[in-house]
Amino acid sequence: MRALLAFFLAFLLASPAAAHGLKVFATPEGDRVTGYAFFIGGGRPRGAGWRAEMAGAQIAQGQTDDEGSFAFAAPGEVTGDVTITVSLGDGHAATKSLAPERFGAVAVAASDAPAPTPDTTPAPDAVARAVEAAVARQIAPLHARIEELDARLRLTDILSGIFLILGLAGIGLWAMGRRR
Repeated sequence: MRALLAFFLAFLLASPAAAHGLKVFATPEGDRVTGYAFFIGGGRPRGAGWRAEMAGAQIAQGQTDDEGSFAFAAPGEVTGDVTITVSLGDGHAATKSLAPERFGAVAVAASDAPAPTPDTTPAPDAVARAVEAAVARQIAPLHARIEELDARLRLTDILSGIFLILGLAGIGLWAMGRRR
């Protein structure tokens, strides 16, 4: 009975291995791409190597800072997906791809849009890009938070795993009892 109690206590106090739950969040912000790497369940890797590629060619690389963050200049012309890979070594890596459309929304910042004059109005494209850039800046923190919430380990996930094991053990015991 004590062994069973010790097992359940050790099981409840155990935490998952964070190295296998590495995720990357990245978003274009004006003329830069910013982001960070994080572990499922909390924590961020410090000094992890990262690289950004577009169409198979490397466009930037570096190491994450003390908060697991990185930033680099956005490519002038985006011809394909921009892929950011953060690697911890030993095969632990995470990748995030940014579609070219994500860059079009932030290509022109609101301050870059031509100011209207009394006798002229700005071009519709410039206004649309300025609005898209402002909206993208406002929703970037929401995207980051959603990414973190989607990646975390939940109590329901743990309980589902426990009850799956118990169910399979019950089916096995039932099958063994039917043989006798």
